[in-house]
Amino acid sequence: MNKKERTVLIFLCMTFLIGAGISLIKHYVQQKNLKTIVIKHTDTNTLSQADSINDETDETTLININTASNKELDALPGIGPALAQRIVDYRQKNGGFKSKEDILKVSGIGPKKLAALKDKITTK
Repeated sequence: MNKKERTVLIFLCMTFLIGAGISLIKHYVQQKNLKTIVIKHTDTNTLSQADSINDETDETTLININTASNKELDALPGIGPALAQRIVDYRQKNGGFKSKEDILKVSGIGPKKLAALKDKITTK
């Protein structure tokens, strides 16, 4: 093999190694991003899917007050276990919340608490 062929072979090997490295990095980033997927639905009778997401969850994750478990609701600011239970009881009795503002119908939630929750909850 002459010098030119060796140079081409080395170039091709380096190109392959760089491509493989980029592919591995993309795979790692994709796997890490899977941990920040917004949870759209959880079964309130099973362990919350939110428990499987690590503590680095993106702050833009919205909690669906129509499907969230007591534990998920309890994690919202200003909502404790008793208020979380009242939210669940209200939605079961009334068929859920049609808008974020409907949460004001739950005893213990007023305009100030709604203002604190508004950017953290959804009904869809």
